[in-house]
Amino acid sequence: MLSTALAMTLTACGEDKKETASKEVKSEYIYQSSFQTVDIGIDGIDNACMKDGRVYLYGSQWVEDKKDKEGGGKTHNYFITCNVDGSDVQKTELKGLKENEYSNMFVLDEDGQFRLLTQCYEYNEKTQESKESYFVHTLNEKGKITDTIELKRDKKKSNEDDYFYLDRSRVVFLDGKVYAAMDTKIYTFDEKGKAGKTYENEGGNYIQCLMKSAEGKLYVYGWINQGEESKNVLREFDPETGKFGDSVDFGEYNIYNLSVYPAEGSNVYINDGNNIYTVDLANGKLKTELNWLNSDIDGERIRAYFPLEEGKFLVVDTSYDETTQKSSTEFITLNKVKASEVKQKEVLTYASAYIDYDIKGKFISFNKTNEKYRIEVKDYSAYSEPSKQLNMDITSGKIPDILDLRQISKDQLIKKGVLTDLYPFMEKSEEVKKEDFIPSVLSTLENDGKLYFLPYSFAPQALIAGKKVVGDIEGWTVEEMIDLYKKMPEGSLFMEYMTREWFVSNIVNSQLSEYVNWSTGEVKFDTDDFIKLIEFSSEFPSQENMKYDNQDSMPTLVKKGKLFLNSLYLYQPSEIEMYTKLYKKQKGYSILSYPSSDKNNKLAISLNGCALAITNQCKNKEGAWEFISQFLTYEFQKNTTRYNGLPTRKDALEKILEYAQATEQYTDEDGTEVYPIDSSYGYDDYTVQMGPLSEEEITVIRSIIDRIGICNSYDTVSEEIMNIIQEELKAYYAGDKAAKDTADVIQSRVKLYVSENS
Repeated sequence: MLSTALAMTLTACGEDKKETASKEVKSEYIYQSSFQTVDIGIDGIDNACMKDGRVYLYGSQWVEDKKDKEGGGKTHNYFITCNVDGSDVQKTELKGLKENEYSNMFVLDEDGQFRLLTQCYEYNEKTQESKESYFVHTLNEKGKITDTIELKRDKKKSNEDDYFYLDRSRVVFLDGKVYAAMDTKIYTFDEKGKAGKTYENEGGNYIQCLMKSAEGKLYVYGWINQGEESKNVLREFDPETGKFGDSVDFGEYNIYNLSVYPAEGSNVYINDGNNIYTVDLANGKLKTELNWLNSDIDGERIRAYFPLEEGKFLVVDTSYDETTQKSSTEFITLNKVKASEVKQKEVLTYASAYIDYDIKGKFISFNKTNEKYRIEVKDYSAYSEPSKQLNMDITSGKIPDILDLRQISKDQLIKKGVLTDLYPFMEKSEEVKKEDFIPSVLSTLENDGKLYFLPYSFAPQALIAGKKVVGDIEGWTVEEMIDLYKKMPEGSLFMEYMTREWFVSNIVNSQLSEYVNWSTGEVKFDTDDFIKLIEFSSEFPSQENMKYDNQDSMPTLVKKGKLFLNSLYLYQPSEIEMYTKLYKKQKGYSILSYPSSDKNNKLAISLNGCALAITNQCKNKEGAWEFISQFLTYEFQKNTTRYNGLPTRKDALEKILEYAQATEQYTDEDGTEVYPIDSSYGYDDYTVQMGPLSEEEITVIRSIIDRIGICNSYDTVSEEIMNIIQEELKAYYAGDKAAKDTADVIQSRVKLYVSENS
């Protein structure tokens, strides 16, 4: 058993936004976690229940048929029980399921019976018809099926075209009935599986989760439209009357991917993969009980969790080791203890609008192994507007030690002196040096020769057009772009499904530094180029009037030479081959920058991996660097970015390009299994087979990277600027204001915004 001290986050829903981090009240108690590996003898655990102090698990094991040369085999299903400490494991193979029957839900109903909800998929090759069936099996404590019913919809009353899929988050057993939510409806089935009443969620609102309280009341949680804004809300559902109660929301929180466990009264525990919350279903009051990463647990691997006595939690966790290619199951006990009784480390706070799955393991391993420092995560993903909430907290003085800057304004924070230059840390480091990184990426991200943040992966972004259309140009002005488009054949499109709103936002966002200079406060929205953009945008339909069913497909338009531009996003090297084949009839393609006044050929990048930064408020900057430097090593970037963007390190990039040219399978010197590219790309009526890249295609990728010079600004500040622009353009499109007058108003409003937020 390995014990680790855990900090418990207790954040009330309506906390005072003006309170600074130094004034936040620390809990007298923390959680201490202990991990116990349990040998259950199978790979996968689907779900778990707890009854009378024992844990019951349902899982499966794939067993390969060694006689089958094509790698066939069979899935075996198991019912397993053991004590809370993982002792006395008893495993029984579950008999009675069909070969193509799979588990959707394993739960303990109100009468203490084990219920297994399964889905069976059958396909008739002669008629080419498919059929899905759902069954509820009742199991005894020995893992034997004692009863089976099929849930059958009433074909006379139901529409066969209605989407129908039963999953664990939307099925509840109550009063001998099965309640199953499906998009906007709630279906009911009796104890024999016969269809009962079907209830329509008033207003046609989408149901994300169906849940019950310990009191036996039913609630739906899902998406509701509220004028121009929409959010998830709670509504009580009364099966006796078929009525839904008033909408109750979680305030500033908007939670997705719920798994629910009843607490006391109308309270339930909710897990969203990042945190456990206590929620009062009667009034929507929410409290964060604990953050999984701060508990040294990857919440997305959790199969089940149970509250125990004295405020403890038992967690069932399943992980897969890529090296050994084996799964393991752990029972994790979270014990509530006084903070004063636990050896303390120096705590560093990490804040991000979203926590990437790729990096969760680094938080856990760092906290378990580092003797001096511990990282505590402030995860904003559950807020209705995560990036805005994070930005508000920073503005109000709640500044963390380490920041992920992808969705908040980098220029704004740099000007305010919030961020620390990373180059001095690289000078002292033996493993991470400035020379290790792609020069064009560094020069793009630098500010006055200083590097305030660095992502571990990125994706180049550009415009692409056939050479028959634009020739060999790489840079252009707005006027040149418009002139070239007007020379296109009749019936040509500027871009696929282009709207006036998207056109202006995309052009401005991709060259925002053309219009706003945060260092000087200069704003340039009253220029001739921007006025031309406004005037040209009126040629496109509005988003409301766009028709999506009357255009040729994108590949067809390209082949006919009737598509002016396409967007290029290079997340993987193999994608360049798709463009090579797509534009073959156009004598190849040209990769263009977004239009600018100086016709520069610089290309933009979007930040895929976390844009890591250390704040000046951090008192333990060496510890913060020790943490973020993990993501800047060759080993991490090579392994993490193989399928998710390009690495920022030169050596990792070279390795990824080497893999992309592989013509046969081999094992790299570090044990990495490399397979030749063998995939296909499909878009509408177009499919292309992709294989290993040629040297010419690798050269194109290198030239794209060499041209990088702009960092895309998709963040809270750019969003506010776009909102100003779109608000003012409405008057122009309505014919109430001239383009120049519209540009003047935008200039004035954006200049005021920049001044107030500098």
